Amino acid sequence: MKFTNKFTFITSAIVLTCIALVLAGGMVSLRALSLKYHQQRIDSIIQVIEKQVAKQTTITQFDHWLPDVLDASGVVRLRVERDQQIVYQNYYEGRRYFPSRLLLRYDYDLKYYPGVRIIIHTRQPFSDLKFTFWPLLGITSAVILCLSLLWFAIRWMRRSFYGAELLERRARYLLQNNPTARFAQKGEWPKAASKALDVLSERLENSRKERSIFDTHIRGKVFLDEDTGLGNRLAFENRLDAVAMDENFLASTLMLISLTELSAAKYQFGADEGEKIIQQVVDLLHHFCGRYGDSFYGRIQKSEFVVLLPQMSYQETKIAAKQLTKLLYQLHLPEASWIDNFFHIGVVNFPLGAKTMHIIDDVNQSLLVAEHQKVSGWHLSEEDKNQAIIVKGTVRWRALLTDVLDRQALLMYRQHLMHRDAMSILYCELWPRIIGYQKEIIAAGTFMPMAEKCGLVDQIDKQMLEKVLALLVMRGELSKPIAVNLGAHLLMNKKNHQWFMFELMQQTRQIRHNLVIEVSEHLINKDYFALRSALIALQKVGCKIAVDNVGKSVVNTSYILDFNIDYLKLHASLIRDIHNRKTNQIAVQSLMASCLNSHAKVIAVGVESKEEWECLLRLGIYAAQGSLFSTPQAMSI
Repeated sequence: MKFTNKFTFITSAIVLTCIALVLAGGMVSLRALSLKYHQQRIDSIIQVIEKQVAKQTTITQFDHWLPDVLDASGVVRLRVERDQQIVYQNYYEGRRYFPSRLLLRYDYDLKYYPGVRIIIHTRQPFSDLKFTFWPLLGITSAVILCLSLLWFAIRWMRRSFYGAELLERRARYLLQNNPTARFAQKGEWPKAASKALDVLSERLENSRKERSIFDTHIRGKVFLDEDTGLGNRLAFENRLDAVAMDENFLASTLMLISLTELSAAKYQFGADEGEKIIQQVVDLLHHFCGRYGDSFYGRIQKSEFVVLLPQMSYQETKIAAKQLTKLLYQLHLPEASWIDNFFHIGVVNFPLGAKTMHIIDDVNQSLLVAEHQKVSGWHLSEEDKNQAIIVKGTVRWRALLTDVLDRQALLMYRQHLMHRDAMSILYCELWPRIIGYQKEIIAAGTFMPMAEKCGLVDQIDKQMLEKVLALLVMRGELSKPIAVNLGAHLLMNKKNHQWFMFELMQQTRQIRHNLVIEVSEHLINKDYFALRSALIALQKVGCKIAVDNVGKSVVNTSYILDFNIDYLKLHASLIRDIHNRKTNQIAVQSLMASCLNSHAKVIAVGVESKEEWECLLRLGIYAAQGSLFSTPQAMSI
């Protein structure tokens, strides 16, 4: 109940109770006064009778005037007793009959005649009283006036306390982390409390931003190059480990760029010219990597840069190396002739499961070969004839994906997420896979980029959601939650989002509560406000929100509180060999510290060894996912 309703209810109850008590007290007092007056009249009659008896008046003389006096006084019957012997029984009997229970009895002992008692039965003082309009008008008007004043008082209180209700609502929104609580509403009262909330909200927001900025700063110091802001060697090694072991990428490409003559340019033309050249390289790499999804580029030494392109075939690697070389030839150097032997690129195309050290050795050898050519260019190591070939960008991809969607032939693979006790299941995550033309199983990391190029991502996501909702309904409300990873386009598209919300609202709240929506961190960073409204709407209907690929790149983590995230899933690059990497442990602790003021739970992804799991337990991780606990298994839906 609102404060205003409570206050008006108590006030109304007190006023109405007072009115009722006044009326009841008045009636009791009036009755007591009437009975007292009535008794005085009867006392007067007794005194007259006693005086007449003293004058030795005969009964005949009493009969002339006493009946009229008794009738006028409301006396119904009169009896005289002497020494408990009846002298006169019903000396006087009223003209009308009245039941005994409605009569008042008075007993009198005569003062001058000991042993003589007179017993009188009289009517009630109000027995003949009739309430007419005019006598009741005064008290009725008084009651109406009181009620009218009470109504005006309640109305005034409601208007006066409306500002307090606004203030209470804003405080409740603050406790719920509702972003609308940041702004004061017109009419909030008391003003001092409203201003205090403004100040406290601003300080809370600033503290959250400072916490997020501090977390970003810590991870930036660990994983970012101080001069360029690109990923450093630690970030590169983490990413390379994750890509080499990710089953979604059958083959990937690593490029090592060496600015061979950078030190000479700094020595001859000054450090400022060297910094300008580095900035040009950073801009060119940013432009180049923007063409490829899930790519990584960083600076591992003063004059060396790396580019990591997942899911690349050998032929596509050649094309990418040519494009990068063409871009680097556009560098503006102090001496234009220097470009002929200014940079060299070592390129390697490695398969799934390749060892990190072997990959780095191969790319260094390719770089040496390129440098021995004494001209700016690139060299690609020999192709591994045994690795799988994935051809992208062909019409066959559209035909394959369209056929799978028409037949609703998406395969579902699940993997459990385990609690800290490694015994109970937190929820299970589902991934789509398809069957290729050679009957091979193709992972989502392979076909989803092509589905995006073909404009079929939304259809795949919708079919995924239909299957997941059907599975939740089939399992029942007491089953474990199920997670599904969605793209940003389905969530941001108004028509698709309305369809999703309509499908959810047809289910029970417990079914909706068992659905976990996963979104990648880089998508939130890219489309922050558009995704925020969509995800909050899903939370309001009961779904849980998880953000995956956290820590893959260094971004601001303010979304944890702003989005009211339920689960934070750390990228596998942070988990790989974490027991041997202090920097990764610092990054994980920093991300966990970002969740202290929220209810978000941190989940480690890609746990493969007991040493990693024991280290994560010491750091305070909430749950984990990886081959140590379970492997992806096919499901039939």
